[in-house]
Amino acid sequence: MVTVNVDTTPPTADAGSNMDLNCTTTSATIGTAAIVGNTYSWSPSTGLSSTTIAQPTASPSTTTTYTVTVTGANGCSATDVVTVNVDTTPPTADAGSNMDLNCTTTSATIGTAAIVGNTYSWSPSTGLSSTTIAQPTASPSTTTTYTVTVTGANGCSATDVVTVNVDTTPPSADAGSNMDLNCTTTSATQQQRIR
Repeated sequence: MVTVNVDTTPPTADAGSNMDLNCTTTSATIGTAAIVGNTYSWSPSTGLSSTTIAQPTASPSTTTTYTVTVTGANGCSATDVVTVNVDTTPPTADAGSNMDLNCTTTSATIGTAAIVGNTYSWSPSTGLSSTTIAQPTASPSTTTTYTVTVTGANGCSATDVVTVNVDTTPPSADAGSNMDLNCTTTSATQQQRIR
């Protein structure tokens, strides 16, 4: 009598949990711990540190679904998938329209309305009420170009610029020449010239 043992039990394939990458987190480990006797094959190879280990590092440039094929010592195989989501979309940076200041209008609000989740950084700080809000008040003493850097919740950044033009040049006033009045000349017309 001969006993024929049949082992067609597939191994456990576990590609791990889905992962999220962005401008701050640029890579992630996928898969689960290796089991002795199993071999591993990942596809596609794009963005992977290795295609033949249980837990490669994934750093794709776009959202990618990876498939792991696990082959046990008995030659049986199983597969599983994991998706690595990539969000590297930069936020919208809008420093607003250029503004004109003068002796009457001495300050202006620059920038545009804040978007929840974004952070703001302005430079230079000269003449600004704040460098960390979306819409600071600008009151520079000379014409200044400001740059806003907007960083989104995904860690990605974008920049934009706005120029605040300052014209505080006083006009030229000319009251004319000195005049002499006497008993004969009792009045004079003085023409004021403004240049």
